[in-house]
Amino acid sequence: MHSIDLQVLDARMAEQIPAYATPGSAGLDLRACLDASITLAPGQTTLIPTGLAIHIADPGLAAIILPRSGLGHKHGIVLGNLVVMRRNQTVSGLSH
Repeated sequence: MHSIDLQVLDARMAEQIPAYATPGSAGLDLRACLDASITLAPGQTTLIPTGLAIHIADPGLAAIILPRSGLGHKHGIVLGNLVVMRRNQTVSGLSH
């Protein structure tokens, strides 16, 4: 088992730590930390903050942000990026 250090940067996220939704889940559910709604125009790209930072000590590991299965084909949302972490770097999702 590998260790991942998690730091909550925004107090609003303390009750929404990434977690597995069900025992058979392959990944953790990650939520956005927003002050207001965001509307993206077609083709527009933006970083979506999570209010969290992680540190993965093992350089052979990385975090990957992927969309839930229905977001892309139901809503046209493309979300994802490879998160190569440096200590205390804020985690953001890339969306367009």
